[in-house]
Amino acid sequence: MKCRALRSGLFSLTLGSLVCSGALLAACDRARTQTTDALRAVEVEPTDHAFTRTCARATQLLDPAPHAELLGPLLDTHDLRTPLEQVMADLNHFCLRSPDGLLTLPMRDAIRRPLALAEISAHTVAPLLTPGSETTLVTPHSTMRQGAQLVCNIFGAPSEPLPPYQGTLAINDPQGAIFALDFLLNQPRLHFEPALANRPSASESLDLLDVLLDGVTLDSKSTERLVSLGQLGRREIDTSERGLMRAVAYSLAHIDAEISSSCDWSRVPHEPLAPEIASAVTGSALAGENVPGVGWVVVGSLANNSYDMNRIAAVFDPGGDDTYTWSALFVGNQAILDRAGNDRYIGGARQGPAAGLFGLSLIDDVCGDDVYLGESFACGAGVFGVGILIDRAGNDRYTATSWSMGVGVFGGGFLFDLRGNDSYVSAFYSQGVGGPLGVGALVDRAGNDLYRADGGGASAYGDATVSFSMSQGIGVGARPLCGGGVGILLDDGGDDRYEGGEFSQGGGYYYGFGMLIDHLGNDLYRGDHFAQGFTAHQAAGVLIDVRGDDCYWSTTSASQGAAWDTATSLLVDGDGNDSYRGGALAQGSAAEQGIAALCDLGGSDHYVGTHSSVQGESSDNAYHFAHSGARSFSVLIDAGDGIDFFSSNRVIHGVTVTGPARRSDLPASAPLFGMAIDLPLVKSRAESR
Repeated sequence: MKCRALRSGLFSLTLGSLVCSGALLAACDRARTQTTDALRAVEVEPTDHAFTRTCARATQLLDPAPHAELLGPLLDTHDLRTPLEQVMADLNHFCLRSPDGLLTLPMRDAIRRPLALAEISAHTVAPLLTPGSETTLVTPHSTMRQGAQLVCNIFGAPSEPLPPYQGTLAINDPQGAIFALDFLLNQPRLHFEPALANRPSASESLDLLDVLLDGVTLDSKSTERLVSLGQLGRREIDTSERGLMRAVAYSLAHIDAEISSSCDWSRVPHEPLAPEIASAVTGSALAGENVPGVGWVVVGSLANNSYDMNRIAAVFDPGGDDTYTWSALFVGNQAILDRAGNDRYIGGARQGPAAGLFGLSLIDDVCGDDVYLGESFACGAGVFGVGILIDRAGNDRYTATSWSMGVGVFGGGFLFDLRGNDSYVSAFYSQGVGGPLGVGALVDRAGNDLYRADGGGASAYGDATVSFSMSQGIGVGARPLCGGGVGILLDDGGDDRYEGGEFSQGGGYYYGFGMLIDHLGNDLYRGDHFAQGFTAHQAAGVLIDVRGDDCYWSTTSASQGAAWDTATSLLVDGDGNDSYRGGALAQGSAAEQGIAALCDLGGSDHYVGTHSSVQGESSDNAYHFAHSGARSFSVLIDAGDGIDFFSSNRVIHGVTVTGPARRSDLPASAPLFGMAIDLPLVKSRAESR
């Protein structure tokens, strides 16, 4: 694939300002304490979580072992075991040829067990789950540790050596705020400096993002530069003593602390800032200090302040409607602790809020209806570093163009929004993306949310009515130079709307593993070519929706459990009366030696495929047929006891074996093999075609 993405500027947003009162500050702290205490009181094993139960049930139904509950025996009954084993062997052959042999652990496991993607997904995101909740709402201080443990999970490092929970950092005066920020930032500096001893320049590192936007081919003018950066990233990505991902995990665990404040900030006298930093702040401030190893640390006030974050390393702001801006690159470690107010975080052309470049960048915003703006590389993003954005309450707006909202490229990027009805609007490479050997996660804990990644990039296939996205739970590599990472979009509750273009909503591309997980609500998914549990070129992709009456709509092809070119894909819907509409290669359909599945566990469901190769039927297999003689394997399982509709005339409460007979003149094009299984089976009606 080669895609050329259009870059569009972001228009400026203006909001009225309200002075944040001491009463509002106190209310925010009380609400936060009550939420923390309530959540800490819950103690139930994580195996009793609705998400893990859903994954376990899907894995059970898709188990290909001869003595398994469903699929395994049917493979033997219909003489499909050998074809499945052939395509599994072919998938292993190609996928183990990743650049330098480097794969994340979830991707390696997906290659070995391509029909166990639900179980692999549950294990991978386990650090994001909290014992005792049907949703996964977590205690505020645990968010950073969840990110650290997720990194360890993905790259195979034990989490026991991580720094312990730091306890409560009490900030009751300006000097206490400076001390806390010094404590939070100096240790990450010590982790990142040895891990990045041979780092490229900051400009070169962000040039990598531009190269990936324009597409990568062997004849690309930027290939040589990308190769050198990719080699560095692959060398440093491990979790050994001087490894980059160790620095990411240890830095996140180090900042796992609870911030408390009982100070009446309205009574604290204002202090003039030093001349060299005074012009970087508007509005009154309470203190400022140039901290060794960190840089300038500023303590704001209850006024409406503005901060030039290219000149300031850290800010503690007790209240007010504040504005934080980035106009150039900031290299190293940075933190913002904002306690209250309707705030604005405005990024520049190449870097924005909570974007870690060669270090850790943290934003922790306690409450308020906030606006986060960026063009590229913003809102919880990491390139050779880690960015983490935590917004604890409020109806927030996130707007960016690319490489934003939980994105990691040779690093980690995390966006955690804990409460509120939020909107996430971007163009491409955003909203939970694990780029080359990176980890990216967007986690929204509550609210009716909008996720839109559409309209900004030209179609990869020249379709004037479709835009390129590569967003919303995507693992993506730089083909053919560097394998992908792990990307996660996790939404815990609410009636949500997901809008994407090409390559969106739980997918993988070139050794990447992507997941979109929605726990609760009546949700709408709209995508284009390659969407909703998809893969292309040696990858793994998953969409898991646990509960609700959901609508899945793909306007073109390759969607809703679709795999292309030695890849594996899965869509699981746990419960509800759902509607699926797609084009060709949809609803459990694979091509070019792929393995794809759709598993719906309950309800009365409606499946419409407007073209060929849908609902458990495979498509063309010419890519690698001469090498292996393998075709693809496709399966659709509807495990609910409701009455379902299939546009392709599948047997109701029975088994349909899909695909015509082999063609001697076109052996690779015969779209064998596949099955559509509608439960409960009525043996007298079960038939094969």
